[in-house]
Amino acid sequence: MTGDGPEYSPREHALALVMLVLTPLFWASHSVVGRLVANDIPTFSLVGIRWAVAALIFFICVHRTVIGQWHLIKRHWRYLVLTGLIGPAMFPCLLYNGLKTSTATNASIIQTIVPALVPVLGWFLWRERLRPIQIAGILISAIGVAVILTQGDVGALAGLQFVIGDLFLLGGFIGWAFYTALIRMKPPEMSSNTVLASQMAVAALAIAPLWALEAASGQLIPMTQSAWLAIAFIVIFPTLGAYFFYSHVVRIAGVTKAGLASHLMPPLGVILAVVFLGEQFLAFHAVGIAVIFSGVFLVIRGGRGKKTS
Repeated sequence: MTGDGPEYSPREHALALVMLVLTPLFWASHSVVGRLVANDIPTFSLVGIRWAVAALIFFICVHRTVIGQWHLIKRHWRYLVLTGLIGPAMFPCLLYNGLKTSTATNASIIQTIVPALVPVLGWFLWRERLRPIQIAGILISAIGVAVILTQGDVGALAGLQFVIGDLFLLGGFIGWAFYTALIRMKPPEMSSNTVLASQMAVAALAIAPLWALEAASGQLIPMTQSAWLAIAFIVIFPTLGAYFFYSHVVRIAGVTKAGLASHLMPPLGVILAVVFLGEQFLAFHAVGIAVIFSGVFLVIRGGRGKKTS
């Protein structure tokens, strides 16, 4: 696929850009909620119930489409299994396990490789053009991320210490970049809803044995209101909402712009922390957010995505 098809309509493109902001907002809220329950809910149990419930809900909503395209699922099962394992299954497991020994700051820094790696994969796989203005935008937004993470002292990056958990995070975000690229290679005759429902099912089935082993060892989901409210939130917003929106953004706007979702997470995370956790909003936050959105604006101005029919 080369991505040289006709352009999407301005309305479709504008909707994709709205989703581009909502996706990292859901992810950032996931970080806030996940931080509150990280020590209470076992990793594989959280990932397993997340995808089992999400797959069931999504299938109920789109079952007619999925059943009608069962012959396509059988034809493209290798693609569906690969993307389901790399994105929904592998990524959250590596992320949660990495955060057990790593820090939120290190995770945010490592995550900034995604907007740089995704365009490279996009060019390699189908020669998606990356314009100089987009390269400049990616670099500028990365500087804004650094300003927020270092509280305005970029030299502080030299003093960071990395641990074994950072290797899990690095592997997870590299996998996410590949997942982003592979979404664009969706079989054109297959509905996006069919693809996403299949990926959710693959993730749920892949995690089920790990979930069972974890439960057998005595690590169970606590029967508390806060735990189940957190699970419900994660299923609805960071899972059903974010994955649907992210898939849509990749198809409409292209992988380069979709990759910017990672750079939007730090400023949105700051805003959520101020609103829900009572943290202070300081000058370096304002500067970093302004720089990030300036870079994002340049990438968006770099051109519209093309249909990949």
